[in-house]
Amino acid sequence: MPKTISYKVESIIFFSGDKGEDIYIVQSGVVVTKSIDIETGKENVETLKTGEFFGVKSAFAKTPRMVTAVAATDAVVISLTIAEFERLFSPNKNITEKMLRIFSKSLREIHKQTVAVLHNDVVTFPQDVGMLMVAKAFYDDEEFHSCVEIINKLLSEIPEPSNKEAAEKLLADAKQKAEAAEKNVQVAVSAPEVKEDNSLKQFSAPIFQRFTKEFKRGDVIICEYEPGETFYLVKSGEVQIVKCITGQNKNLDIIHKGEFFGEMAIIDKSQRSATCVAKTDVSVLEFNKENFATLVLGNPHLVMNLLKLFCKRICDQSRRLKIILIKDLSVRLCDVFLMYDALFTTKQDIEIMNQRRTFNVTVNDLAHWAAISVESARDELNKLVEKNKIEVFDNYINVINIHDMKRTVDSYYNNLNNDVIQKNKKDSSDS
Repeated sequence: MPKTISYKVESIIFFSGDKGEDIYIVQSGVVVTKSIDIETGKENVETLKTGEFFGVKSAFAKTPRMVTAVAATDAVVISLTIAEFERLFSPNKNITEKMLRIFSKSLREIHKQTVAVLHNDVVTFPQDVGMLMVAKAFYDDEEFHSCVEIINKLLSEIPEPSNKEAAEKLLADAKQKAEAAEKNVQVAVSAPEVKEDNSLKQFSAPIFQRFTKEFKRGDVIICEYEPGETFYLVKSGEVQIVKCITGQNKNLDIIHKGEFFGEMAIIDKSQRSATCVAKTDVSVLEFNKENFATLVLGNPHLVMNLLKLFCKRICDQSRRLKIILIKDLSVRLCDVFLMYDALFTTKQDIEIMNQRRTFNVTVNDLAHWAAISVESARDELNKLVEKNKIEVFDNYINVINIHDMKRTVDSYYNNLNNDVIQKNKKDSSDS
């Protein structure tokens, strides 16, 4: 049963970093949530009044709390478990659709902030200019098949683009190199087996077969800058999400079996904000805008799955933004290892207090996540090797002591917080 809890003014409901899966609703009074902007170091404060929810993102994403919640007045809040929230609110389309739009906006803002950090400003391009830029980024990464796919999409959607001559020239060159590469590599790449997701069982009926589409490794399912007209549910395989920033592709996420992608453009009717490429051979269910209202918004269970996905992405993207804001590149790479540890370490390793970790990542992977050049990543990793912190191999990296990595990152943030406190004191005294 939901619990009703009374708080006196200035009482703490939960702290940032706390673990907890309860969702809260303000029944009376005023609650504020506080967080530190990871880019500016300034405090963000959001005021919540009667009927408003808080604690949803961290509860759904099963991550530590991202904010501190405080009673700004004497307040009464209702505490619900995730199961109670789903039972009470999943049938309410007005509430769930509003939450989807709010989370979609939050995720898009994090994407914009990430681009701004990496490029100093957010630049938008016309579709033909943007798509050719994305194609060139794949060409530079020697992903020639993906480059060909994007240019074909461009010429199909805009038969007479402003950059047609450059597009056709790049297409001819990429085709030739893609054919040469295919002669040398004829291996199909499969995704690791993932436990069956309940969200897929609803789509096992024969009627859903007409929505199924298959993609080979390297196929471009969605291209950044093109109009958003479809969204997808992964039945099998993995999909890589990348964004083109200053002419280079940066990894944003990997979508697995049972997860959606492409839904942001459906919800807020905007152009695609990233490119989605088949990382392995992939089978998906493809739905259009009309299907979205009936199949998702009209299905309480799917709406809940989508809300949880948005919350997970918001938390993951916030985590990655936090990484690229670390100025010390060695510490930044240590934090990438901690991110991998949070994503892939088994409960058994944690329970037996195993400090050693093996991550199936390459120097290129780390460079992508840290948003630095491969050369810089290699230099910083060599320093960690010399200090006996890691062992680097072609397709994997051993971290000798993951707790040591955490101490390094924690020390960095402690020093940063002390600097912010001293600066705030100085600013207060000057004023």
